[in-house]
Amino acid sequence: MRHTYLSQSVFVAAAGLPVVPGALRHRLLRGAGVRTSTPSLIHRGVVVQGLGRLTLGSGVFVNYGCFFDTVADITVGDRVFLADHVRVLTSSHHTGPSEQRAGPLTGEPVHIGGGAWIGSGAVILPGVTIGAGAVIGANSLVTADCAPNALYVGSPARRRRNLP
Repeated sequence: MRHTYLSQSVFVAAAGLPVVPGALRHRLLRGAGVRTSTPSLIHRGVVVQGLGRLTLGSGVFVNYGCFFDTVADITVGDRVFLADHVRVLTSSHHTGPSEQRAGPLTGEPVHIGGGAWIGSGAVILPGVTIGAGAVIGANSLVTADCAPNALYVGSPARRRRNLP
């Protein structure tokens, strides 16, 4: 069942309170349309904004201050670790005329494969698929798909090497 943006915001805000225990945080986020497989650890300060679905696999770790823009769906595989302040974006705008460059809103889903590790402050842009076992370095800007089992670093993120 999908909820309105306002009701999602209430559930997410309540889940972020420092006095809310982890088990209750999961239930509150479920009320906001977040789907998780247990066990997963979601720290406080996480923001989920939009009417799409955020689906988290089993054993996912979401650190403090992560932001999920769910204009389109976000799927996170099993055992993915997201460091603090990671931003996963699914929306952008078409370029409009000079009077208003931010044209109509668009949305593209994001997929993060199982076992991936996303470093602190990384930004993942709409439509990106990150392969299973990939590592995204801290403060990297991911603008294109990332192959499985490879290290990506920089802005824009570039493949640096394969991982065993």
